[in-house]
Amino acid sequence: MNVLEKIVAFISPGTALKRMYAKQMLKYYEAGEMNRFTDSWRALNGDDENMAAPERDIIKARARYLERNSDIANSLISAFLRNVIGTGIKPQARTGSKDLDDKLEELWKKWATTNCDITGQSTFYELQKMLLLRRFVDGEILVNKVYDNNAEIPLKLQVIKTDLLDTSRFNGNGKNVVRSGVEVTSYLKPVAYWILQKTPDGFLTLDSKRVKAENMIHLFDKTSPEQIRGISELAPLIKRTKSIEDFLDAETMSAKIAACFSIFIKRNNGGYNQYAENDKNRIEEIHPGMISYLNQGESIETANPSRSMTSARDVVNLQQRLMGAGAGLSYELVSRDFNNANFSSARQGLLEDQMTFKPIQKYMIEHFCNPIWSDFVEACVLKGLINIKDFFTNKEKYTNSAWIAPGWSWIDPEKEVNADIKAMQNGGKTLSQWCAERGDDWQSQLDQMAREKEYAEKLGLKLNIHTPEAVQAAQSNHVQNIEGGGKISGSKQE
Repeated sequence: MNVLEKIVAFISPGTALKRMYAKQMLKYYEAGEMNRFTDSWRALNGDDENMAAPERDIIKARARYLERNSDIANSLISAFLRNVIGTGIKPQARTGSKDLDDKLEELWKKWATTNCDITGQSTFYELQKMLLLRRFVDGEILVNKVYDNNAEIPLKLQVIKTDLLDTSRFNGNGKNVVRSGVEVTSYLKPVAYWILQKTPDGFLTLDSKRVKAENMIHLFDKTSPEQIRGISELAPLIKRTKSIEDFLDAETMSAKIAACFSIFIKRNNGGYNQYAENDKNRIEEIHPGMISYLNQGESIETANPSRSMTSARDVVNLQQRLMGAGAGLSYELVSRDFNNANFSSARQGLLEDQMTFKPIQKYMIEHFCNPIWSDFVEACVLKGLINIKDFFTNKEKYTNSAWIAPGWSWIDPEKEVNADIKAMQNGGKTLSQWCAERGDDWQSQLDQMAREKEYAEKLGLKLNIHTPEAVQAAQSNHVQNIEGGGKISGSKQE
């Protein structure tokens, strides 16, 4: 017991006991030891936002650098964009009225493809891709809901980079404070966002505009209760990705040097005169099929540095495996290398990857798609495009929707289709679930099948694809019996 501990024990024995217990617990956990192996490991605890704020912009800038320049980073990013968004997460109205559903979906199709973006440049599904990209790379993105009364459907979407959040402001309305550009209550609930204004030519003004949180959608991955803003999701991978890029650059340069066949002229005459007449015939470069003669006392030595790319390939493969593991993805998906994958490993990897993608799809639906759909339906009602008398008393009913996310391809279609058929026959899976997994709508599927069947029958054709397998077998047996001259009575041949 040192002097300080003796003083504490004299004043407060209970506190001294707690201190001794804490010291013993530190010794119990090796991760808490401070010794010559860990004395350079400086880890701090503190308020999440205060800890992240100083480094957020640096991390964001480095992540954007990798986005622009690293093919490895882009392989990882594009994997998320392909599998989470794909061609777009699309809505289906669920009001309980088919006519109203069809009308809403018709209006949505027109709005989502031509009128949703305030710049008039992107469709709703292209915005989805942009938002996920910026959330992944920048760590966060803002969507401002703007209302234009002159538009056919007044709702417009303005995508705002979080670079424009006014981090110099500290005081909000009333007792609210502004932290990192976000005005929050004492419970850290966002009530407004302070956005720096920009001129059309890209220069910032001295003013910032307060935008209510109800009009703003802030997309980021919240992992801590005190977190107010997001951090790039590439943050754990930035150092490793940059190291791989630097390593590959060095290996590429080494390969270039090794590919340059170099020769050296070795002179054995120490008294060589550089101005001698014979020196005019010295070899400066070599050409294909060249025959030349050396001067007396000269010989040729070659410099052919050998360097194997095998070790480089192993290093990169290992690093990509670690990157994929850090992002929750398989090595095959990140590297696009399926040479060593078989059916079982590929399927297991795909299932694990889907477990990574599905929560992100769910996040995009709940935090972006659903709020936009609700505001879209309300905008249509207020504009008079749809007549719903009790809309504001039953808003939840009329803004109900289902969203169809892109599905995933099969590794072995025959095996997986047969498994799905058995699951649906046994009640383990419904048609709607099966269609949703493929990114299709079950109602649209049945409607299309009915149209195809009706048209085929008009032409005198029978499409087996619309007839259950058991019925096909019964029909086939019936025909065979008749052709054989037998009589059919019920299910028995007479």
